[in-house]
Amino acid sequence: MKLIDSLATREGFISDIERKKRLGQFFTGVALGRLLSALASAQNVSSIIDPMAGSGDLLVACLEIGASPKVLAAIEIDPEAHSVCSKRLSNSICVRGNAFDKKILSELPLKEWDLVIANPPYVRYQSTGKMVGKNFKLPSAVQIRNGLIDALDDMTALNDIDRKLFKTLASGYSGVADMAVPSLILCASMVAIGGRLAFVIPEAWLTRDYASVIHYLLLRWFVIEYVVEDNNASWFLDAQVKTSLIIARRVVRKNDVFDWQGEYFSKLILSGKASGIDGPVSLLYPNDKNPEFIFSNNAKQSLISGSASHNEFLVSYPVLFKNFSQNLKAICSKQKWFGMVQSEINAPAFSSSAGYVIPTRLASWLEGNIANFVSLESLNISIGQGLRTGANDFFYSAYISGDDNESLIIPSQEYRVDVLSVPSDCLVPVIRRQSELSDGYMILGAQLSGRVFDFRKYALPEDIKAGGAAAKKLYSPMPQELAKFVRKVASINLDSNGKRIYELSAVAPNIRKGIPVRQVPPRFWYMLPDFAKRHLPDIVFPRINGGAPKAWLIDQPSKIAVDANFSTVSVISAGVIPDCYALFAFLNSSWCNAVLEYSASVMGGGALKVEAAHIRRIPVPKVSASKWVQLSRLGHGLAYERKGINEIDKLVLSCIFSEKVKNEKIAKLLELVDEGRARRLK
Repeated sequence: MKLIDSLATREGFISDIERKKRLGQFFTGVALGRLLSALASAQNVSSIIDPMAGSGDLLVACLEIGASPKVLAAIEIDPEAHSVCSKRLSNSICVRGNAFDKKILSELPLKEWDLVIANPPYVRYQSTGKMVGKNFKLPSAVQIRNGLIDALDDMTALNDIDRKLFKTLASGYSGVADMAVPSLILCASMVAIGGRLAFVIPEAWLTRDYASVIHYLLLRWFVIEYVVEDNNASWFLDAQVKTSLIIARRVVRKNDVFDWQGEYFSKLILSGKASGIDGPVSLLYPNDKNPEFIFSNNAKQSLISGSASHNEFLVSYPVLFKNFSQNLKAICSKQKWFGMVQSEINAPAFSSSAGYVIPTRLASWLEGNIANFVSLESLNISIGQGLRTGANDFFYSAYISGDDNESLIIPSQEYRVDVLSVPSDCLVPVIRRQSELSDGYMILGAQLSGRVFDFRKYALPEDIKAGGAAAKKLYSPMPQELAKFVRKVASINLDSNGKRIYELSAVAPNIRKGIPVRQVPPRFWYMLPDFAKRHLPDIVFPRINGGAPKAWLIDQPSKIAVDANFSTVSVISAGVIPDCYALFAFLNSSWCNAVLEYSASVMGGGALKVEAAHIRRIPVPKVSASKWVQLSRLGHGLAYERKGINEIDKLVLSCIFSEKVKNEKIAKLLELVDEGRARRLK
């Protein structure tokens, strides 16, 4: 530990933990590597490479299961890890350097490989903003992208069209993607046709919008064979996240990534009960010396037969590529790179109205009824996130009393002001935290004590004077007591460097100079951007959910602001969905509950993170106008009487299956909901 800490300090990192995060070093371990390499048939190939090898766990694992390739190679940028890797794999080619550097790649003996195996570094984009390190340089996000694009020129596994499309993907992937995205594009470009790509991935990563570029790549140039899921987050105890193994075989580029019929891959969900000291499946076959081979052979039989099985150790079932690609279509429709790829191959783009995702666990339960859906956005529903103030302690306060003209509030204790008198029209009721939610389904504005400042009518006298005629016309001077408070907040040093509130990166954009010649007034640091519908919604979901994800209805739509701790939903205008009550009823159905359980992000402690993107992708059955009216009635009952979920479920499922549903069908859906919740809480 002292050795590594010393290296971390020498390289300019605060600590070994910071260094580990910047390098994305969560090493796989040989035991898990044996399972991955067995599923990838490493023992049958003649060339293997790990381009982000770390200390060499995955390559050692390949050798332990009997692989004897003619060429075994590794690339690793960290000198400490590279040294360990070189010693463990003395007969291999271990190159030290940046895998996105064309010169480093040129040191390899091959351009294309039978097996590319990897646990790519999961370094968040915030950490790759600039180059760091002294004796070894960690490239910035821009350098990684440029290096990847340059490196693709030498990848002989790609023909000219492949290379052009890969470069489009490399140029177009999201700037907020973590380092795993370019890493996997690089890995995929190195796989020979007929070879395999095998990698480790966090399960939550699979639901990220920015990962859709990798999903597209896999469906276009590969055939996925297995997705193996760690059901109890038992594989990486130091990372405390659920992970998956993905194994895919390289094929000639398909013309249409969405043209699938009855083909499928195998989804295998491994319980922590199967894991022992000798590996993730050692207790699944306790009397066998080679449990990974037994597991791999059984998985191959399941892939051939398309059969499903279920026991306390393992759940396996086939997943249709048709369903998988349909879900991808929902995400791709909004990605810039997708439009570029489609135009390059003269393929038509498609409407985002099909922007929904059906989780694979629910697709088989639907019994083929997967085309009978539309997206929420196609029904004129607005979905977003609540208000981001950037300096909550200033903008939020507690309401004491008041009338239409003047109100008394308690600002943050940080400013040492017990009570403050302010104009009532500069305050908006706000809900900030889950602790403010009621036990039922309604948020009552009259019961909210929180307020958020809305200074669209008021400014400091000195700011009005400096702002010219347009400012004098729009703004009234703040009352003396309020002005004194705002000035006091502006004068406080927020840190040892003397940073003030108006210099914060989240507050400074509030400041605008205005355009005097057009009579556009300036705006000042204490003025939040104009509230949008997503800030004043009809319905909210807490973003972090320990229990079931649940929608709350606001009793005063467009009058109560909502903090960014919530995802927000609103009916833009009455149409197919007649009102917010109908939408509220649908969003609290067990169908929506199940979709979110299997599609939203599971956090380290088992909480479910429900973002706007997850709500946006909820599949909505094609509900007739008369049934939407029924849902509106049921929504009233749920909001005011806290009853009617069973009737809502019957109505929603009758639309999904185009028939009257029996209680057994609802019971099965509830079982799936419970299964999903138990799965994440474990």
